[in-house]
Amino acid sequence: MPFEARLNPHLDQARTHTAQWARRMGMFDDEYVQWPQRWSEEKFAGADFPLFIALTHPDADARELETVTDWHVALWFVDDLFLPLYRRDRDQESAAAQVERLMQFLPLDALPRPLQPRNPVERAFADLWTGTAATMSPLWRERFTAGVRRFLDGVLWELEHVDHAVTDLIEYLGARRDFGGLQFTAVLMEHAVGELHPDVLGNREFRTAVDAFVDAVSLHNDIVSYDREVEEGTIGNNGVEVARRALGVSRREATALIDGLLTARVDTLAHAPAAVPPGAAGFTRSLQEALAGSYLWHEVTGRFGPCGAAAVGKPRGLGTSAAYAFC
Repeated sequence: MPFEARLNPHLDQARTHTAQWARRMGMFDDEYVQWPQRWSEEKFAGADFPLFIALTHPDADARELETVTDWHVALWFVDDLFLPLYRRDRDQESAAAQVERLMQFLPLDALPRPLQPRNPVERAFADLWTGTAATMSPLWRERFTAGVRRFLDGVLWELEHVDHAVTDLIEYLGARRDFGGLQFTAVLMEHAVGELHPDVLGNREFRTAVDAFVDAVSLHNDIVSYDREVEEGTIGNNGVEVARRALGVSRREATALIDGLLTARVDTLAHAPAAVPPGAAGFTRSLQEALAGSYLWHEVTGRFGPCGAAAVGKPRGLGTSAAYAFC
């Protein structure tokens, strides 16, 4: 990892706020604890989602860090519980209907709708959207809601393929950009650095930099989450497993292949600040720091098992030592 992570100084405040917020949304209700067993308050604290946001948004102020964390927790809730809930009954139609209903809570005009939330994600969207949209231009709102929609459609793709795993690695790599939710993360990062100009958004080199960030985080996650996804029965949507099956190689060889792709994407992101328009150079440097932060979070979070691996290859950026304090 050639980049250094930085830790947002408001992490502890975000941890307290987000746990209280998730509880108020109903994310710790008994019916969700078993799908999978990761949404009890204890498991939530061990995953430490606020740490991920504090490492990927080091310059956000306290209130903004809370908002960005809440949005990501809502999508993590979808990611963790959507598949088990609808896969159990093999009900793709109901899953698609739920996606359509969720999007109704994100109207572009941000005005309240006579729609009563029925589950934690609907409550989260209703709670967050009006205040978030108020800070955005109309174009930014469109990109934000499109990012959420892209993620939700990606989850539907994942649901469709989890029991009938895709065997084409190229198809998988394209789909992975959607169901990982990192495109949404990139759009939301503008809260910390300011809304990007449309000319920047249309620049090819800039789009390449964002894709490199998305791919690097996603492929790294595939490598480190392999064992967890085997245990959960969702390994069919893991890049290492797709490569293993597509090429008829061992897990070690497949991991090396995915790691090679990952390394190439990190290299692309390393050269991005010099390639993008001047108005986007600062944002691409933020993507670099966010990638380093994601690596660090994957090392120390309890989401992927014991955090003893944290002692290896620690980033040494200012403030990152505090991220290890709970291990």
